[in-house]
Amino acid sequence: MSGLKRGRALALLLCLGTAAGGAQAGGSGGRIEIGKPAAGAPTLAEIDALDRAVTEAWEKMPLTQRRALFVSAPASLYGGYAERPTNVFAPGEKLLTYVEPVGYSWKPGADGTYQFGLTLDFAIKSADGKILGGQDAFQSFDFTSRFKNRELFLSVTMSISGAEPGKYILVYTLRDKGSAKTSTFEQPFTIAPKS
Repeated sequence: MSGLKRGRALALLLCLGTAAGGAQAGGSGGRIEIGKPAAGAPTLAEIDALDRAVTEAWEKMPLTQRRALFVSAPASLYGGYAERPTNVFAPGEKLLTYVEPVGYSWKPGADGTYQFGLTLDFAIKSADGKILGGQDAFQSFDFTSRFKNRELFLSVTMSISGAEPGKYILVYTLRDKGSAKTSTFEQPFTIAPKS
């Protein structure tokens, strides 16, 4: 027998010996059977049932946001944000906000999809609460999916030009397109003096 054939035969015998040894000991010999979860692990059916329960709770909850924070750059995926270390901005610098809305609704489409979306209003207030400006339906977000997606984020860019140095409050109101749900959150910020 050549060296290569002997090596293959030895490897085959070692594999068979390991499997046989595991069987003799009453265990699986470290093998995992395809299609069967490891002992104690939840099944896909159990995970799907839990997912349905979370979706049912979601549909009953008010619209809110899990996170709403200033970021250094627009996010490219859910949770993929870099939080800005400060809320102080240079004059003319854009304010970038990352938002994770929660509790929005899904409407079934005729083709087996779900439609969902949000409208975003904004207002700018002085530090003492006086409204300085704003716009309803500043941005609109529309989505279609074959799933009731719950991992949704919004990247919002606000340009504030001509604002004097000082403290302000950016107020965003999310409006669910599939229901009457709304949610408002505030982001205090400061425009630094010109250098």
